[in-house]
Amino acid sequence: MKRIVVYILFLVASVLTVSASDGVAVQWTPLGSDAGAYDSMMERAAFLDMPRRDLGAMARSGQETSDARVSRQIRARNSYWSGWVLAHSDPDSALRLVDEAIRMCDSVRYPYDQARFALLRADLLRFTGNYADAYFIYRDKIGELRQHGDDFWVAKALVGIGAIMQELGEYHEAMRNYSEAQETFARAGSSVCVTKNRLNLANIHYLMGDTEKSLGLLKDLDRSRQVANDSIYVANVLVSRFQISDYSDREAASRAFAISRSLGNDKLSVITLLSMGALARSDGDSRKALGYLRPALGLTAALGDISNRKHALSQMRICYDDLGLKDSADMCSREILLLNDSLYHRENVENLKRVEHLATIHEYERRIEQESERHRLRQTLVLAVSAFLLVVLVLSVFLLISSKRKAECDRNLKEEKNRHLTLLNRQYSMEIEAKTKELASNTVLLAQKNARLKELGEQIRNMERKGDIAGDEGQMLSDKISSELSADDDWRFFKLRFERVHPCFFTSLKEACPSLSRTELRLCAYIRVGMSAKEIAMIMSVRPETVNTSRYRIRKKMSLSAEDSLESILEHY
Repeated sequence: MKRIVVYILFLVASVLTVSASDGVAVQWTPLGSDAGAYDSMMERAAFLDMPRRDLGAMARSGQETSDARVSRQIRARNSYWSGWVLAHSDPDSALRLVDEAIRMCDSVRYPYDQARFALLRADLLRFTGNYADAYFIYRDKIGELRQHGDDFWVAKALVGIGAIMQELGEYHEAMRNYSEAQETFARAGSSVCVTKNRLNLANIHYLMGDTEKSLGLLKDLDRSRQVANDSIYVANVLVSRFQISDYSDREAASRAFAISRSLGNDKLSVITLLSMGALARSDGDSRKALGYLRPALGLTAALGDISNRKHALSQMRICYDDLGLKDSADMCSREILLLNDSLYHRENVENLKRVEHLATIHEYERRIEQESERHRLRQTLVLAVSAFLLVVLVLSVFLLISSKRKAECDRNLKEEKNRHLTLLNRQYSMEIEAKTKELASNTVLLAQKNARLKELGEQIRNMERKGDIAGDEGQMLSDKISSELSADDDWRFFKLRFERVHPCFFTSLKEACPSLSRTELRLCAYIRVGMSAKEIAMIMSVRPETVNTSRYRIRKKMSLSAEDSLESILEHY
């Protein structure tokens, strides 16, 4: 019964393929009638860019034939197709399958198979953020695929390179590859991929600031006959339309939300729920907006999606403010503060990785250019030697000059890298200094708030003594003010934020000077962020003279001379 269902799926895919395009060129070397039919069917599905979730039964049927009685190359292809089906839904399993296919492949007899397996591996590396490794494979295999005359998969590789360049912020290079892929898809006769690649072009136009061009490419794209069977793609088009239209395209948001509910795709659901929440909030219906935002927040927790979680919390905070729910709005604000730290760290790591990947790719391109140059020089040298022996001397001098130029280029490149590292270190130092100043400012503001609350409490007590306010009411107000006053809470807030900026400060300082008390360590932290004696006195509720006395004791414990600056010394911890 299972095989009957699979063959029905094969038949349906064949009908779809013939109706859409008769130009599919199957490049696989025949390995037998059954294997050839299977390869042809999967190749046609790839040519039509059919949703891969619909091809699971086909892939499982192919895997069932991958036993010891079947040739090694057939098993390699079946592993490849199974990995290709799982590429988007389970990249880790897909990578294991494609690695197995590469190990089993006879690359001497079947070079096209090896190129296709490597191309899928490049896709999987790109999905997992290994952009440089994926880029190398794409560049290497494009030439081999062109030698085989396979325009379709050349175009797929160009799309992969465009996606990498887009992720790395090289938008003009991404546009060049997407545009070349569009022409190559058209030359291969793949109208489906020509249509679908318009989404890539639209997004890159938007990133380059051409919103009008982007919306023009997206116009009616979701209703195209070529993509009607790919609900996830249609939903992504609609989401792009909504975002590029500055969140004003209501029809796109509503249709994308309906599709995501029918598919049960969590990642898509988060985006569409946030879109619907934004629409409801723009209509002034904050309660309705919360009805969309709360489930979106729950999904972000399950997916570990920090960025969209912050987006959901930001919208919810505004909705709670509109509804007068201050406590709920404050809870959202506190969680946003925590998420900001996580996002800040993650963005720094991702930016550093992007810089590394981009530098590696540029270095790779430079090496390729140098190799091409060397190849041309060798050809010139051979021709010159065969024609005139005298030219050998001239070319030797030329090569010596080229070698010196190369050494100079390498030296300049090294100097440029050192300058880049210096700039990065300076940027990190500036960011830490900014965080430190922000921490000091927030701490002083909290202290000022507490001082004002104390003054207010004193005024209420004076009013009680004068009889201007009832005793019960005065006590209630005093209790509320007292509940808001907590030096320990202020110190814990300061310490938590301080240790995120200077994680080893207290440990290093205590190791260097064990005799420092907890109060003196606290005073050192305030000095480290640049607070004046007056500000520290206000925070610690003491007189400025007391702060100066404590500074003197700290200097004595640390054995500092009169020429030593306590502020400068603390900067080293």
